Amino acid sequence: MAEQETAGFSRSADNGTKWFGDSIGGYSTPRRTVREGEKWPQDTELNERFALIQRKKRLDYFRFNEKMYTRCAYFGISKRDFGEWADKFILAAERDKIKRLRPKALIPLLMLSGWEGLDNCIVNQFFAFLEQHAPHVVKDIGYLREISDMRFPHEWGVGARNMQRRIIMHVGPTNSGKTFHALQRLKAAKQGIYCSPLRLLAYEIYNRMTKMGISCGLITGEDRRMPDFTTADVKPIGFNIDNRPITQLVSCTIEMAPNSEYDVAVIDEIQMLSDLHRGWAWTTALMGLRAKEIHLCGEPSAVPLVKRICESMDEEVEVREYTRLGKLKVSELSLDGDLVNVCKGDCVVVFSRKEIYEIKKAIEEKTGMRCAMIYGGLPPESRAEQARLFNDPDSEYDVLVASDAVGMGINLSINRVVFMTLQKFDGTDTKLISVSQTRQIGGRAGRFDQGTKVGTVTTFKDEDLQQLKKSMGQQPPKLAMAGIKPNLGMIEMFSHQFPNTSFAQLWCMFRDISNVDDDYFLCSFDDQEDIAKVIEDLPLSVSDRYHFLYAPISIRDMRMETCLRQFAKAVANRRECRVADIIKLPSSVPNNREGIKDLENWHRAITLYLWLSFHFSESFRQTEEAYVLKDKCEAMIQKGLMSIRHINTREQEGDMDQYEETEQGKENNANERSANILLAHFREIAQAQAQ
Repeated sequence: MAEQETAGFSRSADNGTKWFGDSIGGYSTPRRTVREGEKWPQDTELNERFALIQRKKRLDYFRFNEKMYTRCAYFGISKRDFGEWADKFILAAERDKIKRLRPKALIPLLMLSGWEGLDNCIVNQFFAFLEQHAPHVVKDIGYLREISDMRFPHEWGVGARNMQRRIIMHVGPTNSGKTFHALQRLKAAKQGIYCSPLRLLAYEIYNRMTKMGISCGLITGEDRRMPDFTTADVKPIGFNIDNRPITQLVSCTIEMAPNSEYDVAVIDEIQMLSDLHRGWAWTTALMGLRAKEIHLCGEPSAVPLVKRICESMDEEVEVREYTRLGKLKVSELSLDGDLVNVCKGDCVVVFSRKEIYEIKKAIEEKTGMRCAMIYGGLPPESRAEQARLFNDPDSEYDVLVASDAVGMGINLSINRVVFMTLQKFDGTDTKLISVSQTRQIGGRAGRFDQGTKVGTVTTFKDEDLQQLKKSMGQQPPKLAMAGIKPNLGMIEMFSHQFPNTSFAQLWCMFRDISNVDDDYFLCSFDDQEDIAKVIEDLPLSVSDRYHFLYAPISIRDMRMETCLRQFAKAVANRRECRVADIIKLPSSVPNNREGIKDLENWHRAITLYLWLSFHFSESFRQTEEAYVLKDKCEAMIQKGLMSIRHINTREQEGDMDQYEETEQGKENNANERSANILLAHFREIAQAQAQ
């Protein structure tokens, strides 16, 4: 199989992971093939020496790779000028004359986005170098850098700057009650807003407030709900100028936060402002929400960055720290590489959809216990239902197999979290998951509010246990930068300078030449570039294209790409898009993972239709029909998930061999080993509860 060298790893061309052929306890674990001296360290171990080595490699890549020159040639730089000034730029960088390319400054960048982020930073700083030392090389470089200047994002939220805002940070580990205290303040507010990282969590808060008799609206990308004021339980707090009822609270996904005035706002998972793809939404909410009192909930690692941002707005931050409510410990024992040691109440964490189904199958065959599943590809409604089944002691679903999507947004009655591996493929490389991810996922064990006060965390294999202990015992690195994105006005002005340039190319050119402050970074343009290419040939305005670029969609699947083009064509041609002409659900419920994956993609297409209905209402009118299809699709997914079971069944396919023990000695001692591990596990729980 052909190998591709990417970011220090030799990876197989199909999925980036080299597989060892042995099968341990019914599961083959992926491992990296890493060159000597090129192992990518965990986030807490990134240092200046490592950053210096990576800088050297990527500066060489910048100088001699044709793709890097092409990015510069878009601005009219000749090959001769590029060679001359690239050499001078590299010399300045190696002498630490370029502030943003100094090793210390590169550590958070490498932590955030690896080689891709470093490459983008090098190109961007090359243009800054040219502006200062050779402005003649790029026509109007000063003006281009001026109209793409994003150094002062705090100046964008004019309405918020005219208010005296009080900022309170609630920080602590998972299951420390930080969000609970913020929500208590929200419930008492005359008017307030809750900004959620997930649709699922926005729904949960909306339902919780409604059950309390508090008038609460819901706003997500594809859904808008107002309280039912016809009942005696919920009353509006007043009426607006159009005689429409005013709700006390709004629960929304953070990207959809309305630009209204509030007494209290709650922004959950504030550390997400450093997320590579969505960080801009948290930064925008922090800077722009017009609320007298803003409560930020999240990890302590976000405190210094939030303080610096608020200082730029002449605002002070009050920090309230919380400790975990229940005990959490790392087990002294792994599962010894055998899934037969999975216990009732366990959450087995896996980092790929395919492996989730394989692990579910192996656990059900080996233990006789049924498994619920939660992963990012499932609709929020399906994830909530799977969580309900796992939490219900009478449902017969005793084990949860989940991806890292289990890390936030769902209340779960987990006794023990089991990491099948501590490595995850991030789209480019297979790396150790961060300390923050490890602690957040592991912290889901022993949820205090679910009645399980003692939580245990362990690994599938002994060799990962020490790394788990190390990660759980560390604090995540302090966040260094917050994500931002260009607004429509900037992109429109920039596009006028390059009228004959494709929008996908224009988008990347803006990234390469824009001017960003040290405390900020431009969120990844990868998904936006992919979307721009799919709709490039359609007669859409810059404004229309911009809105499509931030639609909640990934076009890695061909079906989603096809649906996106059909939707965009409807907007381009100014015609109505009939949902039934696009969405074709299967006639029967699937009973395999590929069939469920197909339904998941259809669900994303329906969700996209509903999202577009709020941005292009003339073309997407059939919202009622779309909601009916959405409900039907969710029901089919849930039935499909429940139909997949492997208890006491044996398939005859050849690949079932991987679920057999490979060592006869292990097989002979399996029962004795399993009994000892289970006994030790229960002893740990009893001892922790007694403390």
